[in-house]
Amino acid sequence: MAALTISDAAKAIGHSSRSQLYRLIQDGRLEDFICWRGGKRLIEVNGLAAAVKEVTQQRSNSVTVVDTKASMDWDSIAATCNAWLDVETWGKPPWEPERWVTLYWCLVDAMTPVELEPEPEMPVSD
Repeated sequence: MAALTISDAAKAIGHSSRSQLYRLIQDGRLEDFICWRGGKRLIEVNGLAAAVKEVTQQRSNSVTVVDTKASMDWDSIAATCNAWLDVETWGKPPWEPERWVTLYWCLVDAMTPVELEPEPEMPVSD
């Protein structure tokens, strides 16, 4: 595999700046591509463009890092929020700020995985 400096690697994959690569390296998203040679940090370019594309999203004026670990099941989130809210009483937008706050916290709670404590084992009597 070809290993280049971060600046040269950024140019090789079509980025005008190395700052995006530095940000992804700092976030630990490109650990598999980092190598050290002669005390210099280099980055393997084979597969790098695909890896960067996978964790970023192109915008009209810049590139934004996307959290690929948080693939949301929006159907499930919507069903959870609908179960918590009395949707029929909400009416159509525009809504008052209090409703937006309520909706925000419902979404946050619905997207947060619930980690249940394991139930304690019952003692077995002989």
